[in-house]
Amino acid sequence: MTNIYWAVYKNLEAEIVKLTYAIHVDDNQLEVYSSLISDLILRASAEIESISKELYKANGGTKTQKIKYDSDALDHLNGLWKIDKKVVLISSINCYQTSKILIPFAKNETSTFHGGMTYSWNNSYQNLKHDRANSLRFGSIKYLFDIMAALFILNIYYKSERYPLKRDAQATSFPIGLGSELFSIKLHAWSSYDGKNNYLRRDEFDECLYFTGYTKDSLEEIEKAHEEMVKHQEELFSKHPKFINYQKNNNIQDYKGNNLMFDVLGRDDYMSLMGIASPKMLEVYKTTEFEGLINKDDA
Repeated sequence: MTNIYWAVYKNLEAEIVKLTYAIHVDDNQLEVYSSLISDLILRASAEIESISKELYKANGGTKTQKIKYDSDALDHLNGLWKIDKKVVLISSINCYQTSKILIPFAKNETSTFHGGMTYSWNNSYQNLKHDRANSLRFGSIKYLFDIMAALFILNIYYKSERYPLKRDAQATSFPIGLGSELFSIKLHAWSSYDGKNNYLRRDEFDECLYFTGYTKDSLEEIEKAHEEMVKHQEELFSKHPKFINYQKNNNIQDYKGNNLMFDVLGRDDYMSLMGIASPKMLEVYKTTEFEGLINKDDA
């Protein structure tokens, strides 16, 4: 997809950064409202309507006409990617709010139109759109940050960029702001894979817009080396005198433990066998590379 949205987002963001030099953005100023802020909110809203529908159509949305940005597009994207859990962090040096955490797709505000729960920024948008003269308070700094965080998330998903990290397992080189001057994200840094090379998620995984892990090529090399190592282990075990003796006196089908090889060989012989079978695996781990990927709940 040709990205026509990021430049618009950055232009909006630049205006807000400029605004933070005119207003000391702290907890006492969050309810400050103005026509300028209302205009920024409405412009961001138009972008959300457009980009959410683009993402809907590009990611399995079935409607082709009269697509609603909220009940169709955003609900669909939430079903795919859990965007209602995604966290954005306020990180501008000019922002002094006590709470730096925004979850813009959590429905946490009662709609003044239908009485149900909606996104805070959507409540602002609908009031400014339909009754601006009587809704000036909805054009506040708080709502501006809420809606820009929502637009930021959608732009990040629209770009879906991959970030090569080479050998940086701790992801210290990952660009945590992803090009934003206002925000940064929560990153789920790689910790480990299980014995079947499934990615292990920590509790905060759903909150993170990006996660890091092995590159596809590295993971394939690891899987190949692991298969060869296991095969070598089994060959060595099958020829070991202790196993041959075990077979003479036992039916393997009757074994109820968790690690036949360890139980038959004992710790010392088991570790010796592992050492003989694993050098190639260790060499592969020395060359593995990492990358940062957008969190589409598919790790």
